[in-house]
Amino acid sequence: MAARRLSDAGVDEARLDSQLIAAHVLRSNRTFVLTHPDHEINELAAESLIQRREAREPLPYILGYREFYGRRFTVTPAVLTPRPETEHIVEVALRLPLPADGQVLDVGTGSGILAVTLATERPEWRVTGTDLSPTALRIAQRNALDYDAAVRFLAMDGLTGWGEEESFDLIVSNPPYIRAQADLMPEILKFEPSVALYGGETGLELYRRWIPEARLRLRHEGWLLMEIGYDQGPPVACLFREAGFAGVEVMTDLAGIDRVVTGSKPTTA
Repeated sequence: MAARRLSDAGVDEARLDSQLIAAHVLRSNRTFVLTHPDHEINELAAESLIQRREAREPLPYILGYREFYGRRFTVTPAVLTPRPETEHIVEVALRLPLPADGQVLDVGTGSGILAVTLATERPEWRVTGTDLSPTALRIAQRNALDYDAAVRFLAMDGLTGWGEEESFDLIVSNPPYIRAQADLMPEILKFEPSVALYGGETGLELYRRWIPEARLRLRHEGWLLMEIGYDQGPPVACLFREAGFAGVEVMTDLAGIDRVVTGSKPTTA
């Protein structure tokens, strides 16, 4: 019944969402729900959550968390809901030939998923996450504490405000890249924070600003990794090259969609 209601409301993965709601109410997991279809559930508690999902509120905001790279992260409407495709940044970063004690910066950290995941996967790295939103930084700090991740979080606008002595071996970012007039799903349009979504009229505003700034903050042979929209590979790669990055590459995700642009700062730069 719940799955049918969500499907009628236009929810893409109605059956999965209904199962996750049931698991949340039962304080269990989806496997338990699938193997115990006749288990009693608090219908009043479930009903309020189903109604919120019918209104197209994102499921992570309803449940209060989202899985990312095998870990559960706290999320609220103050931050974007983590997307599975963003895991590609982590996978690329972990393959890079960074120093054992590499300095890593996550620009626009939001809920902290990239910073915390990288710090947890590579505890020897020294990871910093920055964001303009004090609320987002509080959520990121909570996620770091949940996994005992030694991440330094700073309130900062992009890559400005650093002293000349501060530099990094790796900078990662999933910046706002949606065009101002883009046609979005209700989950995004109505509920997710607009400041973390929109990248100006073309969606490239922050790339134009952050890519040259990142080059200044990178050490020689340091790397910049940025997530992009599905059609932004060529223009963002061009911005990398114009800023003086070498070995620029547009990398696809598992669906074959352009997802991450990478480049390194040449030794002579």
